[in-house]
Amino acid sequence: KWQPYLTLMAKRPNALKYTDFYEKMPEEWKNYFSNCTVQEKKEALQLLAVLLKEHDFEVSTQALRIASQYGHPKVESIKQVFYQLINGRGIREPIQPKKHVPDMPEAIRGVRHYDRLFESQGDVASWNK
Repeated sequence: KWQPYLTLMAKRPNALKYTDFYEKMPEEWKNYFSNCTVQEKKEALQLLAVLLKEHDFEVSTQALRIASQYGHPKVESIKQVFYQLINGRGIREPIQPKKHVPDMPEAIRGVRHYDRLFESQGDVASWNK
């Protein structure tokens, strides 16, 4: 019965990983939240508060899986897939463009790649000396 607390958790999304709710979440949601910005966490927790009112984690996790097929999804994408699943409309196949679309490298989210720079160049405190 975590649904009533999700709106409250959305106000302090960084505290989510210290809750029992987080420990009981499916792995897909844990991975999703670990790659979210603070604002995305807020929006996703608010979405879960709505989705878990009448449905269990199974359908919302399936929606997250489908929405994640092409990278880190926005909350609106998860919501749309969820409503397609529960309303029986299914998932539509991606369009096939008539012209060739060049392959693009995968975008890396977050600032973790800067951590490697600091590890190889030393800490910031030594730069100020």
